[in-house]
Amino acid sequence: MPDHYGTLADALTYHEARGNAAWAAATDPLRLAALVRASTALDALYGSRYPGAVSSADQELLWPRTGATYRGNIVPDDVAPLPIIRATYELALRELVAPNSVMPDVDPAKAVKRKKVKAGPAETETEFADGVGAPKQFAFVDGILAFLLIALPGGTSVTTLARF
Repeated sequence: MPDHYGTLADALTYHEARGNAAWAAATDPLRLAALVRASTALDALYGSRYPGAVSSADQELLWPRTGATYRGNIVPDDVAPLPIIRATYELALRELVAPNSVMPDVDPAKAVKRKKVKAGPAETETEFADGVGAPKQFAFVDGILAFLLIALPGGTSVTTLARF
């Protein structure tokens, strides 16, 4: 079973068309590693909102899926749709430039930058380090996946708005 979405050749074509020189300059082993990390991250970040169900219990990734639709069309049970592949290529570029940046480990102990506690009348103030502990947001990837993902209930994200 594949461990990444898309192909090295298609990823190169995708990034060349967008002028992403870092992808063109990298070696195939580094590109492949970035695709693997990006595919895993994509599933971790968005997988709970994928339509349908995985096609096989022994597949590594969450695509292909059965019962999935995209823009009113049934997605074949043996492929990952184009938005998944393009989103993977976008995240793979970020992973190539800065490995493990899409899904970094977070040390909660380093999340608090400053904490102030006042005894009377009681007051607590906590300042968190920039970006620590907050989930990363990828607006461009959200846009690519907008018509594929299941909307969040009551959500106001770009993805939810784009579906209506």
